[in-house]
Amino acid sequence: MSTTIRLFDFQEQAASQLSDAIEEWVQVCAEHGPPTLGRTPIPFVGHLKAVTGAGKTPILSTVVGDLKHGLVLWTSKSSAVVDQTARNLLGKYRHLLPRDTVVLRERPSKSEWEQLIESKRGLTIWVTTVGSWNEAEAAEAGGSADARLNMHRPQRDWGGDLSPWEQLRTKLQRPLYVVYDESHNQTPAQLDQLIGLNPVGFLMASATPPEGRFEQFADIVRRDELLASVAERGNVRVQTRDVVEAQLLKHTISVENFDSDAETLLTETVELHRQLVAKAEAERLDVNPKALYVVERSNPSAARGEVVARPEAIWQFLRDHGVPAEEIAVYTQTKVLPDDAVRVSSLAQLQPRHRHIICNRALQEGWDDPEAYIEYFDDESNSFVRISQVIGRALRQPGAAHFDDDDLNTATLFVRVANVQFESIVEGLKRELALYAVDDENGGTTPAIRLRTRKEPLDPIPVKANLADKLSLPEYQLGDASLDDELAEIGMISRRTYADIDLEAPGARTTRVISLRGDDDVIRYRELAASMRRPNGEYLRRRIVIGSRHCAHLIEPTTFTGPAFEQWACAGSNAQRQLAALADRVVRQFEATVDLVPNEIIGEETWHPRPHVPTNNKMEPFTNAIHPAYSRAAFNAEELEFAKTLDALGVGTWMRNPVRGEGYGIPLPMKVGGSSTFYPDFLWWTGDTCFALDPTGKHILDEKIRGKLLSIDLPKVALIIKGRLSADLVTHEKSNNVTVVRPRTGRAPAPEVYPDLATALKRIAGVA
Repeated sequence: MSTTIRLFDFQEQAASQLSDAIEEWVQVCAEHGPPTLGRTPIPFVGHLKAVTGAGKTPILSTVVGDLKHGLVLWTSKSSAVVDQTARNLLGKYRHLLPRDTVVLRERPSKSEWEQLIESKRGLTIWVTTVGSWNEAEAAEAGGSADARLNMHRPQRDWGGDLSPWEQLRTKLQRPLYVVYDESHNQTPAQLDQLIGLNPVGFLMASATPPEGRFEQFADIVRRDELLASVAERGNVRVQTRDVVEAQLLKHTISVENFDSDAETLLTETVELHRQLVAKAEAERLDVNPKALYVVERSNPSAARGEVVARPEAIWQFLRDHGVPAEEIAVYTQTKVLPDDAVRVSSLAQLQPRHRHIICNRALQEGWDDPEAYIEYFDDESNSFVRISQVIGRALRQPGAAHFDDDDLNTATLFVRVANVQFESIVEGLKRELALYAVDDENGGTTPAIRLRTRKEPLDPIPVKANLADKLSLPEYQLGDASLDDELAEIGMISRRTYADIDLEAPGARTTRVISLRGDDDVIRYRELAASMRRPNGEYLRRRIVIGSRHCAHLIEPTTFTGPAFEQWACAGSNAQRQLAALADRVVRQFEATVDLVPNEIIGEETWHPRPHVPTNNKMEPFTNAIHPAYSRAAFNAEELEFAKTLDALGVGTWMRNPVRGEGYGIPLPMKVGGSSTFYPDFLWWTGDTCFALDPTGKHILDEKIRGKLLSIDLPKVALIIKGRLSADLVTHEKSNNVTVVRPRTGRAPAPEVYPDLATALKRIAGVA
């Protein structure tokens, strides 16, 4: 019996946000009609951005399961991705779908096709490669039946006179949705084909936003007063920090470069693999580390004077260095291999005993073995582009749990390039990781996955000896909130039942007999809204999850039970409107009343400054900081000016507080700039007091955030912004002045305006 997979909080929140956005889109279109581009109805476009390993499939499966009725065309360019998705939908993610869901892979039978087209109820997921329906690719392949589904040509067993594609466009009885995994591979021609099917919505999973026709759609939707905010909520970004903290990913990428011969690099690769195996065995871990050897060419290159193919040469090297033949798998199209070499032609043929896998970049998609720890790149011309295509294969963490030994939480890349090229690769990897970074409070981004290189190791800069173990701050966590009235209201609603009319979508009673394929788009969406039903209790809980995961954790699951919560309501119904408004009130009350309390977890009660870890060798020395120097990369221009001004005062001692990682953070009940933790840019100890200084001003203008931060006794938070603030802290006027907002004994905080930063800092410290 398979184990039921429970979604992580961040996965459930992402799924809930997407589902909610789809339902609201349908609701607005049911009442007012869909927006159009010319005569084309504009579909809902959801975009899920998440790092490899974040669990895109369970997130999207949950969203699709919420649809309850419809045909979902789930597609991707890679056949390996499609195969894996189909297996997961039929296996470990099956419980995320309605019980009667039909999952089809590639070519349906005649009876399956008839059910797909003619059924008016139920959910069907058709998982297929892009090449199966892409007309351009089909034409290139000559339309052969064994290569493509011939979706654009009439087929006897699929409806006769009309092509399968035309049947999907004109005869489908249920709403159509498209899930496009790895959607960065899409082309304008592909999108035009899919849009021609008149789908209700697209769910695009990619690191980059949808382009082409979708950009035209977005321009129109942004001008739509009712749909603009709905479309914005359809852009869901999973924070990589959440994924790493859930221990689904390794937290470090180590890039090892040797500007030398391939044998040197291969020797290092084999040695590291042996070390990882030994460490796993010594700790009795159920982990079987594996190494990938990525080649550019499967067969010898006459132009390079090669006689032996690189896969064969690597295989022989491994054998000469004691690796048993049965532990090596060759996943390439190499024509000649030794007789005892194990050749595999599909991912399914890879076995646990295959610890060393010689492959090309075809392995980049669809293979999700978290035990892949090492990637060796054979060609000295390897660029970042080539490396980035396979890097995701080594990011997943075995067992979704970090180990005590950090080497078992690290993905290692071995490259062999000139130093100039190596710098280019490292910068490219930084950009790639930045795509999945987390927004910090000063508008920048911080990679959630550390990048480490051997080429230029930099030692950490310790805290000055006379200050070590003398500086500390209390750790905080979110505590209870005053939700008694809101919980009482939830209990009251749960005990009664809604009238049928309040459970129906607007106009549903008069349109039930109207086909979804009708010409009236408003009628179509009304009928669709009527079919999108969800239990009221589940709807309320997930609306609270969207607003605040922390808030949802404070509410007992039994709160969402009772007669009213067992009823099912349509999208846009009076019941859902009432519950959505209630969820918003619950979240607002949580944000207004939640306490910041000391962390009582043993070992996590107190924070101490850690060594500074430089990111490059360009250092900035300081006299009065707790570290003698900081990397220049730790500051932007304004932060460096602030640091120099603070240092020149000669008052107390200070530090540059890193964002996340080893930095000091205070949890917040709501997100500011994509983060729900306040990381002050600077910590400043003067006498018995520590000031948390935030010179960005971002937290001043939000009253709820401001109130939480200024209520803390230690550290005392001082929010600083360049310019002048009005007395009500609402209006910001640019000037050369500096405004400070900080706690005042017995009085509400008010703006304090000073002529310059040095004067402001002196007043904060009480020395002027």
